[in-house]
Amino acid sequence: MSDVTLREAPLRFSSDLSESDEARKADTLNLLPYAEALRDFIHECETPMTIGIQGDWGIGRTSLMNMLRGSEGDEQSGLLGVRQCRAINFDSWPYSQFDQDNNLAVTCLYALTSKLGLVLEQEPEVDAGELEALLETANRKLKIVLRTIRDCSNGGDSYDQDTENYVDISDLMLGFRRVFAQMVSLWTNSMADRRVVIFVDDLDRIRPVRAFELLEAIKNFIDVPGCVFVMALDYEVVQKGMVEKLGRDLQKTSGKAFYDQMIQLPFIMPTTSYKLDEFIVNLLVKAGLPCIINASCDLQSRQFFLDITRFTVGRNPRSIKRVINYTNLLERIHCLNSGRKSTDMECKILYALVSMQIAWPELFEYFIRDPSVDTIASLQSWDYLDILPEAGRLFERSHDRDLVKNSISAYFDTLFSLLDANDDGQIDTRELQPVLKVMEMAKMTSIDSHERPREWFLRLVHENNVDGIPLIETFLENVFMKSVWYLGTEIKYRKAGHRYVTLVHNRRQIGTLISLKSNPLVFRLAMSPEKVMASLNEYWNSKHLVKKESIVLVRNTFGSEASLTGFGDTLVDYSKMTHMPTKDAIKLLNALYRIVTT
Repeated sequence: MSDVTLREAPLRFSSDLSESDEARKADTLNLLPYAEALRDFIHECETPMTIGIQGDWGIGRTSLMNMLRGSEGDEQSGLLGVRQCRAINFDSWPYSQFDQDNNLAVTCLYALTSKLGLVLEQEPEVDAGELEALLETANRKLKIVLRTIRDCSNGGDSYDQDTENYVDISDLMLGFRRVFAQMVSLWTNSMADRRVVIFVDDLDRIRPVRAFELLEAIKNFIDVPGCVFVMALDYEVVQKGMVEKLGRDLQKTSGKAFYDQMIQLPFIMPTTSYKLDEFIVNLLVKAGLPCIINASCDLQSRQFFLDITRFTVGRNPRSIKRVINYTNLLERIHCLNSGRKSTDMECKILYALVSMQIAWPELFEYFIRDPSVDTIASLQSWDYLDILPEAGRLFERSHDRDLVKNSISAYFDTLFSLLDANDDGQIDTRELQPVLKVMEMAKMTSIDSHERPREWFLRLVHENNVDGIPLIETFLENVFMKSVWYLGTEIKYRKAGHRYVTLVHNRRQIGTLISLKSNPLVFRLAMSPEKVMASLNEYWNSKHLVKKESIVLVRNTFGSEASLTGFGDTLVDYSKMTHMPTKDAIKLLNALYRIVTT
């Protein structure tokens, strides 16, 4: 016996698990107090009893069950008292792999009965002859049922070909239940508080309707005095199975009542009480990642990993382990290819990218197709996520659409805080380069470092402005780059040649930016000047800040060059804006944006 302290409260308890036991070593989530409580309940409850350990995959259900049952073949390694309990471990997943949909439940009952026989034959006080006779009777009844189900599935009928008698499957199964109960009593009747504890794992890995049928079979045919069932399952899976089996109407009216009838003790995994900070940091240290070589690393680094984890894979321990294992593998690949370990920043970026890939694979695939600042900015927009097909598939797996969108925004904000070298709240192509470099070195994708279209255009303007016209530089830096036209996440810059980019909003062209040697900056709107002027009238009348000459026709300006920019659209004469107060000029540009996008 070893003494253990419960950290969450000033409570002490004793454990049958020694410090060297594997289940104890694996208890990085501090599940032992809950396992102790379940052990006491199993020892003292009335039977038959069914306990449902509820929660998603990977949140510790199997770990909790392992603490109770111990290692197979070593009955002393678990928490259950060997004087009272005999454990049977049953994994339903393998039995669902061989196209046995019509008889999966009966097949599993056959396997469980055989496992019970193997456990009881080890007990000296159990009469071997009586056990063998009962096991043979039980298996014979199940074999007849299996054969009858198979024959009916192949177009036959419910007659025994050997005796030519009608096969009453219901009567056979009720007879099997009586025999199964007699088998259990061979162990339990010799002492009042004895029980057979049957652990059923991975129920929610099989088709929901088959999981539902297996639950029904267990409840109807082997839920007998002396038995305690401990099942790892997801409530939602059972409900889906009920919909497929009995219809949505019945599930709506009776689904929870049916579940409550089958599961007398629902135990929901205590994920909200998991001390994940220590769990994550210890896993990172164990993985030997260069960015976090000990548990006492700087608080800023710790917080980055904790935030990225929380916003992506959340509180699921198995998913957290997957992220860390995959990050570790990619870091090893990089080290072998480059002959060096990643820098701290590279390691953090790699962890963030892997977290996105594990949590949101559809979003990650979308991102790596065009890993640009524009793509990241789009993914931070809730409106854009609402119309993005890849995000739609992501939302289908979630119960809270807005929570997912908020997590995505928070994820990119956390990543931005790492990349934003000049702390201006924005990420440009230069600051994105570390992400592209990490993606390349980790072989996530073979990408080229493309220049962001809007920054390519600004560079082109500067190159064509050979005379260094102050008007252009002033407008770009003081007005345009601070307006929604440059900063807005809803505008896509599409490079459309060697001299201009198309401005797109909701898949519709709203304007064009052109840079010519003869005119370094042309800014046109895809709307007639008459419509633009009419929409601006209200703005002018209320503000009295601009004059009509701020907007002119393309055809009156360029002559022979007009064919490049198009006829009938509106050219913004930004020269007037440079003489306005900067805030007013930005407001005017933003007003033009609202006009052409509505």
